[in-house]
Amino acid sequence: MKFKFTVSPNYNAKSSTQTIMYDVMFALAFVSVCAIVLQYSLYGMAGAIRAIVILAICVLTCHLVDVIWLKLNKITGKDFFATIKTNVPTITGIILALTLPLGSLDSMAIYYVAFIGSIAAELFGKLIFGGFGYNIFNPAGVGRAFVLIAFGKYLVIPAIDGLAKASPLTTLQGENGLSAVSQTFDNYTSLLFGVHQGALGETVVIALIIAAIYLIARNAIDWVIPVTTMITVGLCAMVYSMVSTGFDLNFIIIHLLSGGLIFGAVFMLTDPVTNPLNRQGKIIYAIIFALLTFLIRAKASLPEGVVFSILICNMLVPMIDRFTANVTDKDVNKKVISILVTLVIALATTMLFSFVA
Repeated sequence: MKFKFTVSPNYNAKSSTQTIMYDVMFALAFVSVCAIVLQYSLYGMAGAIRAIVILAICVLTCHLVDVIWLKLNKITGKDFFATIKTNVPTITGIILALTLPLGSLDSMAIYYVAFIGSIAAELFGKLIFGGFGYNIFNPAGVGRAFVLIAFGKYLVIPAIDGLAKASPLTTLQGENGLSAVSQTFDNYTSLLFGVHQGALGETVVIALIIAAIYLIARNAIDWVIPVTTMITVGLCAMVYSMVSTGFDLNFIIIHLLSGGLIFGAVFMLTDPVTNPLNRQGKIIYAIIFALLTFLIRAKASLPEGVVFSILICNMLVPMIDRFTANVTDKDVNKKVISILVTLVIALATTMLFSFVA
């Protein structure tokens, strides 16, 4: 008997890789439209135009990088167009764009950042490894991390007249903490509807939930990754609040609805190329991601930790795969125990970090 081994992504589903990519693209287009409409409601036509330009720059630059790369490698004819289609630069560009803020409304710097970030995402996050299926890091995550480190001062979120002067997570890290968030964000209704500062794709929570439901229903993403992520972040926030000040549901809600958590869990962590091969590994992967994200939010100097947590977890995937590869369906107890142990370690780590000043 011959076995056929292929490069990732490997799906255990009836849908083809191309169909799944189209579903993801459709969901991203929906979120992008909602983001543009939201920016229009917050900043007027100037905000909507900036959002459209950022999206256009990221998508076109990713395509341009692909074209130049293929030309340099002398790939022509049918192989040229087939490779462009396989590399899905459109998806990388949209995801990167949605992780970026509008930037200062009186500056064009964010366009330069979007251009450089797109080059880093497509070239260093994907093509240099051999293209889609061979990359070890989420390409958009690479681009976002690069511009955050190199051009962080330009990643400005414009102030909104009459509303909060900072994002929810930044406000949470301030001196007034939870009370400031509660007073500023209208008992969290603005968190749900996105009426606050943030990156293009992270504040449209309602749209992200609809997109997640669509992708799960279409079997385009594995539901266990975003669901496990949200549950674990909620549990970490619960443990942290219980140890620090006592159980606080508001604290949990803030961490679930703020920042890029939902966007990252739905569109980046579920990347079929860079997540583990089996269900057990995916759950462990999501738990580790949730823990890292929460700890960075709670104790690091950055108010958000989604992108760096994704890249760290991408590095851990080979180890997770080796750990879970030999566990068969007959070893249900081993699977459950390994998942529970990982979750207990995550919650215990959260508890320990809650004592750190």
